[in-house]
Amino acid sequence: MLAVGCVLLAALLAAPAVALVLGSCRALEVANDTVTSLPGATVTLICPGKEAEGNVTIQWVYSGSQQRRWITTGNTLLLPAVQFNDTGNYLCFLDNHLVGTVPLLVDVPPEEPKLSCFRKNPLVSATCEWHPSSTPSPTTKAVLFVKKINKSNKKSNFQSPCQYSQKLKSFSCQVEILEGDRTYYVVSLCVSNSVGSKSSSNVAFQSLNVVQPDPPMNLVVSAIPGKPRWLNVSWQDPKSWDSTYYMLMFELRYRPVWSKSFTVWLLPVVQHQCIIRDALRGVEHVVQLRGKEEFGIGQWSEWSPEVTGTPWIEPRSTPTGNPTQVPDEDYDNEENLYRHSVKATSMPASAQAPSSISLPTFLVAGGSLMFGLLLCVFIVVRLKKTWKSQAGKESKTNSLPPYSLGQLKRNFVLVPLLPSAGSHNSSRPDSTLRHSCLGVRDPQSPYDTSNRDFLFPR
Repeated sequence: MLAVGCVLLAALLAAPAVALVLGSCRALEVANDTVTSLPGATVTLICPGKEAEGNVTIQWVYSGSQQRRWITTGNTLLLPAVQFNDTGNYLCFLDNHLVGTVPLLVDVPPEEPKLSCFRKNPLVSATCEWHPSSTPSPTTKAVLFVKKINKSNKKSNFQSPCQYSQKLKSFSCQVEILEGDRTYYVVSLCVSNSVGSKSSSNVAFQSLNVVQPDPPMNLVVSAIPGKPRWLNVSWQDPKSWDSTYYMLMFELRYRPVWSKSFTVWLLPVVQHQCIIRDALRGVEHVVQLRGKEEFGIGQWSEWSPEVTGTPWIEPRSTPTGNPTQVPDEDYDNEENLYRHSVKATSMPASAQAPSSISLPTFLVAGGSLMFGLLLCVFIVVRLKKTWKSQAGKESKTNSLPPYSLGQLKRNFVLVPLLPSAGSHNSSRPDSTLRHSCLGVRDPQSPYDTSNRDFLFPR
């Protein structure tokens, strides 16, 4: 591939000489006795023959589509501001005898062509075309000069004739390319007529890189009942694409009609239907598609013509005599909601709607509020007194009875401070060592750590 790239680069560097190598782009040859002129010029025709010389009376007849006649003294005919329809043969007569014929050709030099080449699918030849800005004259001809560069660095030059289509308003030329061909081409278009010629800039391309399908066809956008944010999109392959051996992948884009930015999806291969699930409720959307060869060969097609569609809108229910029924409302328009929210947040407080509360209503509401506050204060004070009286009674009942010191009985309990020698067990399980929670006494410990009152008297 590197060698092919170098060869292509060399071909591009030599591109300005392609037309000279393949053939010179020259004006068309005309007969020696033909008079040529540009539109709008004044032309003088001279009747040939010695017998027409002098102050003789000459009759002129135009042999074109419209029969026109002139009578002149002398052998010259003056035609001011000639146009394309003045092209034709002019016959001159002396005493009803034909003396000679003068051909006139009114034409303009061709404009410089701008050439583009493409292939509708990988199985067809390449097409190179040019769309002139104005209709060319009937005498204008076009030919495509082609230089073919193979991987083996072999070069071949040839020419391909081009045809003008009145329907498409373009010159079209065919470059034969076989399936799987990876040859590089350098082409140039020569346009000429009887008064001049122009050659296009050289165009270099690789046979697979110019594959460009037509846009998808029969694009349909429809609503899905019960789905207020869904749109169903379906389409078909273009007729010019042969889907027997090559498939297309597609790219879909859509937007609300009031937006300028698109949401773009790359769709899987062999898919001709998809569902948009995030459309705006009740808003009309614009949908377009384009296609490309499934393995990325060539270029994307042009975007298909715009097709519009609106998601499903729930119909309004008919109101009945039941007062509890409320008719359904349409779904909010996100666009209007957004605009209203922007206006609401940017609106100053002074611009808000004025209060409609009257003075008597304000006084009644204020009095009711003050009465409620006083009632709450009274209830809190009463509850506070009740809580104090109950707290005093409880403190009296919990106090110690008036016993004398002599009446108190003392009970003594002997607790051994040191364990006996036989009570020590060196083989106690390890699980007892792992208890570290407060309130759990170790049976082998010589101290009672569970009695907090003994360690920390109150």
